Amino acid sequence: MMKHHPVKTERKYPFWLKASVVMIGLSLLFVILSYGKFILMPLAFSAFFSMLLNPIVQKLESWKLGRAFSIILSIILVVIVVAGIISLISAQFVQFAERVPEVSERLKSVTADGIRFLEETVGLSAEQRSNYLEQGLSNIIDKSGSYFSSILSATTSTFTLMSLLPIFMFFMLYYREMYQTFFEKLFERKEGSSSIDEVLVNVQEVTQNYLVGMLTVIGILAVLNTTGLLIIGLEHAIFFGVFASLLAVIPYIGIIIGALPPLLFALLLGDSLLTPVLVVAVFAVVQFLEGNFITPRIVGSKVAINPFMAMLALIIGGEVWGIAGMILFVPLIGILRVIFQEIDELRPYGYLLGNKIEYD
Repeated sequence: MMKHHPVKTERKYPFWLKASVVMIGLSLLFVILSYGKFILMPLAFSAFFSMLLNPIVQKLESWKLGRAFSIILSIILVVIVVAGIISLISAQFVQFAERVPEVSERLKSVTADGIRFLEETVGLSAEQRSNYLEQGLSNIIDKSGSYFSSILSATTSTFTLMSLLPIFMFFMLYYREMYQTFFEKLFERKEGSSSIDEVLVNVQEVTQNYLVGMLTVIGILAVLNTTGLLIIGLEHAIFFGVFASLLAVIPYIGIIIGALPPLLFALLLGDSLLTPVLVVAVFAVVQFLEGNFITPRIVGSKVAINPFMAMLALIIGGEVWGIAGMILFVPLIGILRVIFQEIDELRPYGYLLGNKIEYD
């Protein structure tokens, strides 16, 4: 007599239970990211840079230089490039710093003119003006302590991050096969689904496309910004152009923030009102070229994500990790999109993160 083995059926959970689990998971993720940023943030930066340097390390290893020596050479190369960029910006900033007192005096003059205008139009008396100034100064003094603490904390965090990055990058590159084997053991391959090796290759490819593409975009923007500012005759054009291009790592709003310093400089020290208008025109043209031609063609569609999701990533990243979060969370969304597209249960979320509209 034949025995009939029970057939295992896939259990389907109700939507409200799935939605509740997702919300609880997102809440826990937010808490973990907030309280674990002291270690998660340098790990995220290290992982990005490690994936960027991995082809260089493999090339050096093919020359029989040894893995440890190849990794150290690659890290030294990154340090030299970063140091060169910082030196260029510092040299330009020193020249700009000579004009800071002039800018301050001009700003005081503009402020005094504004106060006189209010006094004449609104009827603000000298006594009221003094009271408002006194209240403003007292507020600045009261908040200066917290501002100083924030600046000191940010400076300390930056030095801590810079010191941990090379160490984390070295070990991530040195034990890269171990991490790949770990994921292969952690996730079992289902028939008809992509293997973990394919997912890891896609993630690394997306990350490398994004990082190399963004570095290329920053270089092109630096040339375009500087050229435009030189054409209109703005002083310290190299400093303003490079500074604005570096802020392009913050999507959508970075180039707007980078345009504010040259705009204020042109308003305060420009020979005419035409100079600020030309500054706005230069950055508007560069922004148009960057958004419609440069970034889409260089970074590519594989990293492109839904603009709405990118804005949410900017807001959440800025709230959780500050400026570092605004830089990191957008490529993280791109990586999550690639991972979700390879997992059947998460494929709808991958579609939601993407920027391609499909009609059934």
